[in-house]
Amino acid sequence: MKEFPTITHMLRTAYNVEDGLSDEVSVRLYQRAAASPDTFEKLKNELQSAFSRQDISWRNILLNEDYEVFDAGTEQEAREYAYQILWTPIFGRQ
Repeated sequence: MKEFPTITHMLRTAYNVEDGLSDEVSVRLYQRAAASPDTFEKLKNELQSAFSRQDISWRNILLNEDYEVFDAGTEQEAREYAYQILWTPIFGRQ
């Protein structure tokens, strides 16, 4: 998604199911990639923006023609999964 390039990059590289990485490896890869100060600020801003909006299709962000992370049955399920893999590893549960 053009609106959230850092989130999209992280999903495509750390969580893409085509890569066949375990959940633990994906999370560690994501956390390492996010550790760079410049990347962290961009990611933090995008995550805060994305999770504060109700017009975002998390289903589309997680499953689209460019990559597949998770095929959610509902928007709520997709949002919860995205929170679990994107927000929690960086900020913890809030």
